[in-house]
Amino acid sequence: MRTLTGIILGFLLAVGVAYVHDNGAPPGQNMVNWDVAHRSFQSATAEIRDQWHRLTARGEDHSTI
Repeated sequence: MRTLTGIILGFLLAVGVAYVHDNGAPPGQNMVNWDVAHRSFQSATAEIRDQWHRLTARGEDHSTI
């Protein structure tokens, strides 16, 4: 459990530091392209949501799975 907590906290710390750095950085010197990161995150969450709905569908035809 400590390992999982450490991984999550490390990820959040890395993203937080990049965000703080990019807010104070001059234009064109950002570490992260936040528009691309946002689109990628939205795409990933939509795919996960679609897969979850496919897995939990009830009473539907599952012949395409």
